[in-house]
Amino acid sequence: MGKNLPSFTGLSWQHNPYYSFFIPINWQRLDWPDGRSGVIYLPTADDPLTLFAVDMRDLETLLTPEDCEDLVDGFLSGIQALPDCQIESQDHWVVGDLIGMEARYTFTDQGGPRKRWVRQFYHETRQIAMIAQGATPEHFAYWLPMFYEAMMTTKIHNSLPNLEAAW
Repeated sequence: MGKNLPSFTGLSWQHNPYYSFFIPINWQRLDWPDGRSGVIYLPTADDPLTLFAVDMRDLETLLTPEDCEDLVDGFLSGIQALPDCQIESQDHWVVGDLIGMEARYTFTDQGGPRKRWVRQFYHETRQIAMIAQGATPEHFAYWLPMFYEAMMTTKIHNSLPNLEAAW
């Protein structure tokens, strides 16, 4: 990965009844190999450890803003359990009934350093994790502009929005 940034070729609106976001049009889309709800996008097929993914789970429990502190504690505990974990930044917020949290961190996986950015949302009974990961910290830095676009265009909702109506 040199100092050049990835080429911007366009974005595609990816949508689900519960979340939506924009992703580069040339990224490869995969389903989770274990069948979980969500999706994985690879910027290059030859690097499956550099990815943007969504992992959605129905917790079957109605979550409220009063649950925020416990959810943040569990979120950070899970991250800190990773080998050689170093949390670089973390934050959390509540907007109405939506609970959000995020962290950027490095850890060791399969003998190598990884860098990850997770934005996790709790809405009604759902946990929706948006995950950007670089196979190395350098790969993460290279792809960060594209990861940022996907992360910051994420919307959480109860029904599929009409993109044309928004304009």
